[in-house]
Amino acid sequence: MKLLRKKTIIITACVACVLSAGMYLYACIFEPEWREYGSVFSPEVTVNNTNYQPLFFDTENAFYNWQYINASSRDYSRNDVADWNAYLGTQLPTNTIYVLMYGESPSLQTLKANKNERVQNFFAFLQIARNNEPITATHFNPWNYDESKQAERIAQTEISKADKLYAQALKQKDAFFANRMWFQSVRLRFYSANRSSVIDYFAKTQDAQPKNRLYYRALYYVAGAYKAQKQYANANATLAKVWVGMPDKAQILTYDYHPLTNAQMNSILPSLSAQEQCALWAMQGYYDKDEAEAIQRILAINPASEEVDFLLSRYVNGVEYKVNVWNEDNPLKQTATYHQHNKKEMSGFAIDWLVNAAEHTAVKNKYLWNVAAGYLLMYKGENARAKAFLQKAEKETKTPEQQAQIRIIDVLNEVTSCKTIDKEVEKRLLKRVQWLWHYFEDANDSEKGKLRSGNAFALVRQYLAALYREKGNTLMSELLNFQPNYYKNEQQSVAMEQFLLKTDKSEWEQHWANYYAFNLGDIYESRAIYAFYRDAIDGAIAQMKQTPYVNEKVYDEETGRMVTKRLKKSDALLPANPFNGFITDCHDCEHAKKQRNPYTKLSFLEKVKEMEAKIAQNDDVYNNALLVGNAFYNASYYGSLRAFYYNNILGEAGSLGVKDENRVLLLGMDKAKQYYLLAQKHATNDEQRAKIAYLLAKTERNEFYNQAYFYKNKDGANYDDVMFKDWKGFKELRKYPHTKYYKEVLNECEYFRKTVK
Repeated sequence: MKLLRKKTIIITACVACVLSAGMYLYACIFEPEWREYGSVFSPEVTVNNTNYQPLFFDTENAFYNWQYINASSRDYSRNDVADWNAYLGTQLPTNTIYVLMYGESPSLQTLKANKNERVQNFFAFLQIARNNEPITATHFNPWNYDESKQAERIAQTEISKADKLYAQALKQKDAFFANRMWFQSVRLRFYSANRSSVIDYFAKTQDAQPKNRLYYRALYYVAGAYKAQKQYANANATLAKVWVGMPDKAQILTYDYHPLTNAQMNSILPSLSAQEQCALWAMQGYYDKDEAEAIQRILAINPASEEVDFLLSRYVNGVEYKVNVWNEDNPLKQTATYHQHNKKEMSGFAIDWLVNAAEHTAVKNKYLWNVAAGYLLMYKGENARAKAFLQKAEKETKTPEQQAQIRIIDVLNEVTSCKTIDKEVEKRLLKRVQWLWHYFEDANDSEKGKLRSGNAFALVRQYLAALYREKGNTLMSELLNFQPNYYKNEQQSVAMEQFLLKTDKSEWEQHWANYYAFNLGDIYESRAIYAFYRDAIDGAIAQMKQTPYVNEKVYDEETGRMVTKRLKKSDALLPANPFNGFITDCHDCEHAKKQRNPYTKLSFLEKVKEMEAKIAQNDDVYNNALLVGNAFYNASYYGSLRAFYYNNILGEAGSLGVKDENRVLLLGMDKAKQYYLLAQKHATNDEQRAKIAYLLAKTERNEFYNQAYFYKNKDGANYDDVMFKDWKGFKELRKYPHTKYYKEVLNECEYFRKTVK
């Protein structure tokens, strides 16, 4: 038995408070490795028991889905108020009972005047329970060492008062009041200087008590007393008894559980009933790295035990965590890799016991076991057996979500059983794939919230794309699973355009075309962008003009709301003048300046074309080359015109840094330098020469950043990294100290000032 160390959910550096059962409430949670995993198997659907939901598998949190242990976890007020309301009858309104029991500083004087015997009993109870709250309900701060060391204890006189009232109630044969005062006697002993006394007291008095929730709450104090003495075996055995009586408290009971060795488990199991043994193994299994042993132990005791369900779901999710590794950051390239990986990982999980139990054991949740067996057999490559178990599970479904869970796994099973792809395979898979996509379009939020589909979509796309790739069908492979560099190949881009335009697509092709990540506008715009950075301006203009009108949600400044407008990507406004070249690169400053006639993506390209035509005609070469150089500079990552390259296919939309596949394209300074050097060659005075020298220095700086930081897979420079050097452009600029531009640079550029002696 391999146990997780208890400290994996013991909270450090958190504010804690002692609870009424001697356990600890945490105000922040354990944070293991922050990794998401691909999951398809949903315990919310397959287990469908809210008592165990906090104990579902979670890679990031101590308990599933950020479910803290908080005040509500130990709130018994609803039951308590209902019980007292039934006891008091019409003597007191329900709201008054609640305020007297749980309100802040309630006045008990009105009860004194009421001579009803039961009201007087309630008054006596409140005097005991509420007068001792400064001790029994005090939250302490573990950072205040003096306070925690000097924790106040219940005085023996208070315990004697409770004992006396309990004895009187027994004598008067008032079973309800006796039960309530007995509980107070247990509770006060727990918070006394002699905490262990609660163990003997409970043992001597328990037989006279009904096995109600109050009984198990009292028993929880006994577990706390054992735990305080580090008698973990006895504490755990007692927690198992409480689990049976209050299964809705499974989370806090499991939190208080201390993992045991096999020898310790064997020493206490004989003293427990079958149901209690199952509860003990359920808590033990929660801390075991492999839930399989605990599950099999429970099956041997009671195959119909409900405790086995959440453990089985944890086991299956744990397998998923190891097997489902394919995602956007780790895409599946070959189907053989998928099967080899699964074979390797599944060799570490001996699932024959699970399959055998699903087939031959009289488990209560047959649906869960059949789905689990089918799902894990799929990963072992036993697709036919997997299908048989899924068909069995289908007969046990009780909700639409359970039916959908089976169908999700069925889609994966059918897809991953394919060794090749052809028209027959497409026909066989079509209805299943259509269902998966349509279901999650049409399902309501409640259904979507319970089911896990993300990994299913990703695996179907990536596996089928790999099959097409292996057959040499790059277009269908791209259609199913976008590849970053696909559109850099002009022939591939044209092929996809023609495919999307054709009107005789098969039903299979039409399905994937409908859900393709990009549309024709994205394709034309991407071609225009790629052409611009090649300085093929005519081609860029032609492609940009082809972008069609589409309905897009945009922000309307006048109304302050998102509105739908019919727009062309070519008409998108650029946030700054593309042709300005300032000393400092302050994008926000340039975007804040109001433009009289802002450029669109298309009009920007047309203006570049106009300037390049003038250069070709030897017309004002210096100014036109300078402006074109500024255009290429501003349209790079370093410039104020990043919006120009925002495009779905390039995958750029304004984040810091650029994607790996776009680094050379968007970080490069070649075209800006080309035109700056041309302008330098045609400069006619020192002001012009000074300006070009500085602009060239900026391109040198950017190229240094590229080589030193960006091209080395770093997101940028750290505060202590080299940020500048005495660039060649700086040296050239120092030849012109008499110019106005030199003085402006000296004033605005700290890096340049540091090079001036």
